[in-house]
Amino acid sequence: MRKLLYLLLFLGTCILTACSYDSETAVKNGDVINMHGPVYNFPRFERFLDNIEAKEAAAVRITNYTLEGDPTLYNLSFDGSLFDLEIDRSKNKDRGDSPAKVNIACSELVSEEGQQLFTYTLEGCQQDPPVESFTILSVMKEQVEDHEH
Repeated sequence: MRKLLYLLLFLGTCILTACSYDSETAVKNGDVINMHGPVYNFPRFERFLDNIEAKEAAAVRITNYTLEGDPTLYNLSFDGSLFDLEIDRSKNKDRGDSPAKVNIACSELVSEEGQQLFTYTLEGCQQDPPVESFTILSVMKEQVEDHEH
């Protein structure tokens, strides 16, 4: 009986840790991480932008954390002409009635330079219900050194 209890505790712990996706795991996986201000692994996103400019296939994962620490994963890929964005909210316990995963196809990635931010937005998006554009990342200017636009 004691062995069964230990086995159940072990399995429960494994399941709970598998369901979480903390920032340490995201860093190890090479994700671009948005923590409501600081963006980590930004050079990974810059390489993605370089590939897009060269019309080469590329992929990047952007992990956005809520104030409560729940992740929403943006799996963004580019096939040389079109963008595919998978929004994965499966690990966000406060997603409400939103589906766990949504896919959006878009034709363009636009960067805008504001007074304090660089903002990256997908445009020409096709989804049901319709979405014209979708902002995937905003980066504070002071955080980005030697960033070319």
